Amino acid sequence: MTASIDQTAASSASTAASTAASTSSASKVSLGTDINTFLKLLTTQLKNQDPTSPMDTNQFTQQLVSFSQVEQAINTNDKLTNLLALQSADQLVTALPLVGHTVQFADNQTALANGKAVFTYNLPTQAANATIAINDASGNTVLQIPAETGAGDHTFNWDGKGSDGSQLADGAYTFNVSATGADKAAITATITAFGNVDSIQSKNGATTFQIGAVSETLDKVIAISNAAP
Repeated sequence: MTASIDQTAASSASTAASTAASTSSASKVSLGTDINTFLKLLTTQLKNQDPTSPMDTNQFTQQLVSFSQVEQAINTNDKLTNLLALQSADQLVTALPLVGHTVQFADNQTALANGKAVFTYNLPTQAANATIAINDASGNTVLQIPAETGAGDHTFNWDGKGSDGSQLADGAYTFNVSATGADKAAITATITAFGNVDSIQSKNGATTFQIGAVSETLDKVIAISNAAP
């Protein structure tokens, strides 16, 4: 598995570098065309100018300076783009150990896999009432049940069954907790999810880990383990 993942990381890095090089090349070609056109027009004007009233050199000198500044900007952008591509590749390689492991991450969605999903929620204070609601990818509520109301951390191991007791299809689901105190004021629950990392990907400069149909950025990882709680 590791060899395959390494090849994926290398391929992603190569693609990013190729894209950067292609963009830079196109910019330079465009700039070169503009400069050549400008120089041809300038040469024609100089050849046909009135000797008794020569052209003001300040204008075309400023134009040449502008072209030079644009070229410098393109070269600077090239270097930054290459650095970002290398950084993205480095993040891919660094994140490889996550594959095959269970991670806890800061979000309220994860993938139901083999009929199982795990979430945790934390209530900062004792609640008088609390309800768990799970929605599918279309936003439909598939399960709604009472939740534990004590202050602190609670783990919810979902067996993938809906409100009618039927087994739901594997896929992405979201988990929410609505809680109120004795004074009827809303209590905000902090939610995290668990999932087994299938792969690491890089897209638009961001490195993400995949859990089934769910994609998350690396900064959301809270803990890594060999198995969910």
